[in-house]
Amino acid sequence: MPPLQRRLFYVLHSSSTALKNAFFSSRHHHLFTLSRFSTATVPNPSSAPPFLLQYLINSCGLSSGDAAEAAKHIAHLKSPSNPDSVLRFLKQSGFTDANIRKLVSLHPRVLCSKVEKTLSPKFVALLDMGFPEAEMVQLVSSVPRTIQIHDPRPKIEFWRSLFGTQENLLKALKRNPYLISCNVGKRILPNVSLLRDCGIPDCRIGKMVLNSPRFITMNLDSLKVVIERAEELGVPRSSGMFWQALSAVLCSSRTAVDAKFRLLKSLGWSESEIASAVSKTPKLLHFSEKRIRAKMDFLTKEAGLELSYVAFHPVLLMCSLERRLIPRNHVLRILKSKELPEGGRDFFPAIALTEENFLKKFVLPNEKKIPGLSEAYMAACTGKVPIACKF
Repeated sequence: MPPLQRRLFYVLHSSSTALKNAFFSSRHHHLFTLSRFSTATVPNPSSAPPFLLQYLINSCGLSSGDAAEAAKHIAHLKSPSNPDSVLRFLKQSGFTDANIRKLVSLHPRVLCSKVEKTLSPKFVALLDMGFPEAEMVQLVSSVPRTIQIHDPRPKIEFWRSLFGTQENLLKALKRNPYLISCNVGKRILPNVSLLRDCGIPDCRIGKMVLNSPRFITMNLDSLKVVIERAEELGVPRSSGMFWQALSAVLCSSRTAVDAKFRLLKSLGWSESEIASAVSKTPKLLHFSEKRIRAKMDFLTKEAGLELSYVAFHPVLLMCSLERRLIPRNHVLRILKSKELPEGGRDFFPAIALTEENFLKKFVLPNEKKIPGLSEAYMAACTGKVPIACKF
């Protein structure tokens, strides 16, 4: 038996059958379904016993403000007996003071939980699902809904299969805790089925949820509208880039998308070039006007590329100006100035290479002909070489 589970059994002094009882009343469920606190059902803070504020501050580590807020939700407590047992259980389950402070701040009523009937079965279930102690603590303290719902296992297994890794699961639940309590059958599966019908595989759906955690919980009609907006960008559902187009419109309003189209047109692109570029690289719509202008300015003025060339290779606008475009252009200019063949190569293929392959193809073979070329490239990568500097 893992060490943490042995500690759980030791602390509880309970039989194995007691661990199978999952207690979670409907009253608790309604208090914490959609929001952190439900002000319509909490007791009057003035009715909180005198010891409570000091207990939350001294024993749980809350600030005076957080303690006053938390006290509203547990004002019915008359003694520290149950909270003491909860805190003792949490500490012996691997929770640090910071974890406890976070959990109590997000979910004060955890102090009212029965350790034997509620907390222990939930913790044992998470351990049985393969969560190491540290990850279980991180999950519970960041997403208290995990121990508020009756049985978290089916939902956790569903989301874990969609996200692919436990790391992604934890990240997504932190960004949108509602994922653990929403109705998967009625709310999530219809949306997932629609996305699959659009040719988007589960691994891509998982990445989209990570980037925009709330979109998967929207109602089906709203998701259909978003899909229609993505198609309006000129990216058909059959395209492997459709998921990027969908992500772009999820993160941008129609007004913002229209503004990006106007920006690209003002930079000299034709409507057909804009449509082609966006269909190839929908992520372009995520970029700010400042970043787009800076890269276009560099590519046309410093690298000497035609507007039509950039429009045909819009991925260039996705590359880092400081870490890729400027340093590699610097090397190409040096090679060209020395009249070496590599200096006359097409710009885009040189930029598209991985770092390792760029070094192998353009830098290392020319070290003997141009001593210091590697150092010049490394310096450019750290921003130490001016754009217009000549070797």
